[in-house]
Amino acid sequence: MQQVLEIVDSESIGADELKKITRISSGLFQSRLSVPSIPGRDPVIYENDGVKVILRQKISMTFDTSIIEQVQNAVSEVQGVTFLNHKTRILLPEVDDESDAFNYNNYTSDAFSYYNLRFEDYENYTVGAEERDFPSFLVGALYNRSQALEQENIYTMFGSIPALIDSEILAPGTPINNYEFDGKHVEYDSLDVDYEDTVDYFRAYYLNRDNLSLQYNNSNNHVFVDYNYNFNDSSQIGNCPFFNRISLPSQLVLPDTARKGAFSAIVNSMEESRTTDFLLKSFRQSNSFMRDFEINGSTASVKVYDLLDELDQFNINTNLKQSDELYLRESGRKHLSEVENDFLFYFYKLLAVGKLRAITKDKLFDYEKINFSDEHEKEHIGFKVTKRRQGRTTPIQTFYFLRKRSLQDFIDTQIRFNTVYTYEVTAMFLIYGSSYSYENITITGELVEGNAVPTLEFDFVNRPSFKVAEIPIATHTLRVVEPPPLVPEVQFYNEKTSKNKLKIRLEHQRGNLVNEYNRKPMRPFANNQDYIDRLKQYFSSNDIIVQSGKTSSGVYEVYRVDEPPKSYTDFEGNLIKTVQSSTIYNDGQRSRNVMFVDYIKHQRKYYYMFRVLTHQGNPSETSEVYEVEMYEDADETFLLVNSYTFPDPDYYDNNIPMRKYLQIIPNFEHTIINESNIDPTIAAEYAVENLELGLLPADESLWSFENKNKYIKLRLESKNSGRKLDLNLLFKIKKPN
Repeated sequence: MQQVLEIVDSESIGADELKKITRISSGLFQSRLSVPSIPGRDPVIYENDGVKVILRQKISMTFDTSIIEQVQNAVSEVQGVTFLNHKTRILLPEVDDESDAFNYNNYTSDAFSYYNLRFEDYENYTVGAEERDFPSFLVGALYNRSQALEQENIYTMFGSIPALIDSEILAPGTPINNYEFDGKHVEYDSLDVDYEDTVDYFRAYYLNRDNLSLQYNNSNNHVFVDYNYNFNDSSQIGNCPFFNRISLPSQLVLPDTARKGAFSAIVNSMEESRTTDFLLKSFRQSNSFMRDFEINGSTASVKVYDLLDELDQFNINTNLKQSDELYLRESGRKHLSEVENDFLFYFYKLLAVGKLRAITKDKLFDYEKINFSDEHEKEHIGFKVTKRRQGRTTPIQTFYFLRKRSLQDFIDTQIRFNTVYTYEVTAMFLIYGSSYSYENITITGELVEGNAVPTLEFDFVNRPSFKVAEIPIATHTLRVVEPPPLVPEVQFYNEKTSKNKLKIRLEHQRGNLVNEYNRKPMRPFANNQDYIDRLKQYFSSNDIIVQSGKTSSGVYEVYRVDEPPKSYTDFEGNLIKTVQSSTIYNDGQRSRNVMFVDYIKHQRKYYYMFRVLTHQGNPSETSEVYEVEMYEDADETFLLVNSYTFPDPDYYDNNIPMRKYLQIIPNFEHTIINESNIDPTIAAEYAVENLELGLLPADESLWSFENKNKYIKLRLESKNSGRKLDLNLLFKIKKPN
């Protein structure tokens, strides 16, 4: 369900006594106050104050003598006081974080981990290395579109690994939503494959990992994305062994649907004036502070800073580029912080100031809007994604994104295999608020139709208070592990002229098994509980969503029991052999098919079950159970093999459902919608909060019987035994999401 945030600056609530009088007099009671036009004088003028535009409005009010004392008291309260006002409404997108969501592709979930390619050496290397050393998908996406000297320097990890220049991070994804149903996928099982060495970035990085620049590691602490990173980039994950994917919902839904998905005017202005590095850096380093806001009726502290104040303090000596930061931008895109000429620097800053002043004039509230407007405008200008490793409080990395038209999701390849990460996604909203005051206040008397009528005159002065507020929108916990392999295909053979000899062929299965509609948890068996727990985090589900042939090691476990098993637990402790093929192909690869020989007695049934291990030593699901029997006839041996079904457990149910015996249906007068409390001007999504059912008074309404102190008693009495059963019925309206 989408979340609506009603945000009001706590300091402004009930603080302005003059506003209270204006609202009461103009609305609830008889019209006592009036704001006449002033002949020959424009009531609104604009003044410049640094980077800010100030609205100054002459206000003249006449009021009834009966409230003169109220007006005088209000004037004394507002003299010399500045009121901050930030009131807005943000409709956040629904976060898909259900534990059983089918979230194994790019289109269904807001965050998931993905095991893409088997690169065992790289997997093992990442476990003990630093995340900031690893290849960055964001760098690859930039270099894919812009290959100038600056971008090439970053792509080669500041020149420390020249071999990276001939390799690629981005590559088209595998077919059918990365499921590889055809079984065709790249497997890194050998270090001597020339094509992979020269083309794949991760392979080239791994072979040259000892030459890595410390500058690359350090700069990856804070990564600023200042290019149009989009879905076309993030879908090209064909070369990435594994990654975490985090949704960045740049199409944040706003109540004013006309602006849904609109490009940020602030971001556009900063781009045109070469100051996007200033805007991005303000996400990290600004004079921010915690300010109390009323959010949906509850007080919460929100981290904010004033954008115009930050720009005012920005000068040619401001250090925007630090050693622990990495700015990713396209070639030809220059930043104001790189301008060494004073004239050019202040020329572009003046250009930025001019654009913001133009925006300011459209956003500043006059006196009428301050008193009666529903909300201030706002813009979504970017994201901050903070990444932490489990057990660590300080962030490993922080990523900053400007809001671009096509921004959709973030692929993070700088992660360790089999490690838990937490990503906090924060949306940066610019609220076009007000900082207003009353100046030159006077109360005089004028003759109106021969009567002396008091007049209140003052200057309404409104300065822009453009606060950037950090609104947390999602927290995701992710972990990459290898998915379980497919259980092997099993074939049994015997030799007619050989006694007691049973041959079992175990064959590797390629491809993936994805069963969205018949998912189930992995069966706890032997030593697999820890692996099950890790898979729950990987799939964000208790179910095993995908089984993949690419993780099979060709190592098989063979279990056997001599008595008919009642369940899989009867195979616990009955592992008779762990087998692997001894066949090595010319390319150095080991066969993943194996023939195993077991010796069994004739005319006796045996029961077999199998598992295959991943290359990390984790087990697959248990196979079906096979019932095997040999018997000898004259001089030949015969073999019988059947699938075995466990016997049904003894189960007794003493519960009898009452649905077919008892049905409770409210009368029509309790279920009809009471329209008297619904405002027809309010959208349905908000009106549902005021929904009431029933036309009866509250004491007689069925829905008033809703707690342990007030309920309806229903007594059932047996005609045969005379026993009585009381049902205490409580009723509750369940509103739809």
